[in-house]
Amino acid sequence: MFYHPCSILLPYIKFFYVAIGKLITPLINNTVMNGTILQVAIKGVYLIGKSRGPVPIVLLEDDAKRIMPIYVGLSEAISINAALNHEIPPRPMTHDLFVSLLERLGSRIDSILIDELNEGVYYARLSVSMDGTHFELDARPSDCIAIALRCGAPIHVRESILSEAIINKEELENILTIDSYF
Repeated sequence: MFYHPCSILLPYIKFFYVAIGKLITPLINNTVMNGTILQVAIKGVYLIGKSRGPVPIVLLEDDAKRIMPIYVGLSEAISINAALNHEIPPRPMTHDLFVSLLERLGSRIDSILIDELNEGVYYARLSVSMDGTHFELDARPSDCIAIALRCGAPIHVRESILSEAIINKEELENILTIDSYF
């Protein structure tokens, strides 16, 4: 009888996710989960002119129409834009693969939270449910956004981070949509 290598590893992968979740979640809940959390929408993926050339940004917007930029890499910008436009690549891209793996393991992305800004770098967490267990994973905001869009999960930002990072519309005068660049 032939067993696919992945079928042999699946129970160990599930155990790892559950074990890590049980260890990490209490720490996160006790040290990070304070303050007001706001749901935001993705306004779009854009390119902003910088001295070294155009730089991709994702603009987040809350219900009060405050805009928060997140600078991302080009491949993440393309992935986020593809998800926003409901584009399906002929072969799975990295974020598609991650979502497929989570689904095969019986997991679900509940939400994402962008909860820290340190020296210009944002930090985020994926909130995951699996087999009745809830845990959070540290990840880059760009990856979290790309995954959340594919799963239909809500995107949240800590109020203090949004207030620190908001920009006014005048700062966005010379931006291009990423679609207009390609």
